[in-house]
Amino acid sequence: MRSAYQVARMIRNAFAHAPLSPTWSIDKDCRDQVFEVPDIITLDTKALDGTPFDWRYYGGPLALFRLCRFVRIEILKDQPSARKPVPVPTNTVYQQGNLILQKVDAIHR
Repeated sequence: MRSAYQVARMIRNAFAHAPLSPTWSIDKDCRDQVFEVPDIITLDTKALDGTPFDWRYYGGPLALFRLCRFVRIEILKDQPSARKPVPVPTNTVYQQGNLILQKVDAIHR
């Protein structure tokens, strides 16, 4: 529970005073430590204080989503909702830079 709290707090603190240019601000009692929620998120604070924020230090948006889910289910004891089946996509779309292409079966004139 401590690791979940500290990781969320440190990510929040990075954005608190400079949302457009976030910087890691690690408290002295949290420096040079590894905070981990096994199989969910890990943040190693060694030499992190004062450096520009980078999501790769903790695993990115998916790790943050999984941390939120962990907190809701394991700590707050919220009941997870049933997952809804997602239909199989019927269109194929590719993106290359700013160009978006859609696959078609035939070209109509």
